Amino acid sequence: MKIYIPILAAILLFGCKDNAAPPKQTQIVDGPDGLYIDSLLTPFVKALRDSTDNSAAMAIGIATSKKIIYAKSFGLAHLNLGIKADLNTQFHLASVSKTFTAVAIAKLIQDGKVKLGDLLIDHIPEFRMKGEAYNKITLRHILSHTSGIPRNIAADDWLKPSFGEKAMEENLGIVAELELDFEPGSKYSYSNSAFDILGIVVSRASNKAYHEYLQDEILAPLGMNHTSFIKPENLVTSNWAAACSYGLETQEWTPYPYNERLFPSSGVVASILDMCKWGQFQLQKGRLDSIEVLNEEYFELLVTPKFDTPWGDKIGMSWFLQSYLGRPIIMHTGFDSGFEAMMYIYPEDDVSIVILANRDDSRTGRLVNAASEVLFHKPIKDYQISARYKFARAYRAEGIEYAKAIWKELKSDSSHNFYVDDGDILSIGAILENGQKWTEAQEILRHYLTLNDQSTYAWRLLGNTHLNLGDSIKAKSCYLQCLKINPGYNKATIALEQMSKTKK
Repeated sequence: MKIYIPILAAILLFGCKDNAAPPKQTQIVDGPDGLYIDSLLTPFVKALRDSTDNSAAMAIGIATSKKIIYAKSFGLAHLNLGIKADLNTQFHLASVSKTFTAVAIAKLIQDGKVKLGDLLIDHIPEFRMKGEAYNKITLRHILSHTSGIPRNIAADDWLKPSFGEKAMEENLGIVAELELDFEPGSKYSYSNSAFDILGIVVSRASNKAYHEYLQDEILAPLGMNHTSFIKPENLVTSNWAAACSYGLETQEWTPYPYNERLFPSSGVVASILDMCKWGQFQLQKGRLDSIEVLNEEYFELLVTPKFDTPWGDKIGMSWFLQSYLGRPIIMHTGFDSGFEAMMYIYPEDDVSIVILANRDDSRTGRLVNAASEVLFHKPIKDYQISARYKFARAYRAEGIEYAKAIWKELKSDSSHNFYVDDGDILSIGAILENGQKWTEAQEILRHYLTLNDQSTYAWRLLGNTHLNLGDSIKAKSCYLQCLKINPGYNKATIALEQMSKTKK
């Protein structure tokens, strides 16, 4: 029997190894360029994350047109469960989603189903707004943010999500009650809502649901298998990162930013490896190796200047045409509650940089610039961080009075490496209130109101903390203070009405 025990043990050991899930990939460092980037950028990223108490996830990808030279994931995709991010973790892209909508339109133009100069009403005859100028809006206007359609046509988009194949059609009913901000084509003004209406054009011209068209015609051909739209019931099993923010520490944020009405402006969810492919697709001008989605003529529509931006650069079809370090870049940013995304493409240098994060204030702008500085052998620039982090550490260590003293000291002394904005105190209070940390939120909001006692938002949140801590009298007083400052503040009126119904 003793002879067979080692053999049996070996069989069991190797059998367990075969059945074990393979380790998740968390980095790619390819060749001398990858090693060089890793030696400088990775320590910089870790230092910035430490200084901003960032334990949430982040992923960085740097690719040439032919290969990924550096990709790395950091932190936790699911903070409350301690689940680490990997290179296939999917992040909400926010406004970087618009670049996918623009490619969809370019593909439809190539296929002869729409034209850039088409009037919006040619594709959506029932589109209406107040006044008459809406009849002049073209697809070009929407893609270059010169349509005049207001930036956001509805409030509480994440709190009141829409679902199903008719979700985007709801935008038509909402916008019908509004006027254009200006004559189409006369000014630049960034509009999420215009892109959401553009999604209806994609759907009708293709005879497919917007997200199905992108999946069939763009994502699947490019092998972007970790890019999607429809939110699963369980984010954990799907490898979607949870939304996070920063109150007194990094914490998860609710609700997750999801609304099927807003797919075209901000609905794409993607991994860093897939976004490296997206960068390579741009560098290869409409193709990915042997797969052509757009021929070069129609790809160029995306990056040909269409209008001037207020900051002196140009915009193409969704892509912003700027420069950094004296080099032309094609870029887009994305910011929504709990997420940040940043993408730089250097067409003349054959390299793209993507940074994805599932926490507000992850400093993706500084990081994409730092990655550029490393790539082009420039010194990495220094940076300041918000004083909110020192305030939060002081609060965690010794409470509100010590934190208030630290804040006052930082405001009076500009020699430190912090920037001080009282609005950050309000942000801390709001994030704590969102996380139902009522006592801490109440202390922070009271402090903020000593700095600015005319904030209806702060008074309303303070009222919410009192209400949830069982003091309805003080809660009512806070809501009434909101209306004293602004009699038209609807959310305070609703809060008072709900209190009245509860009593009955």
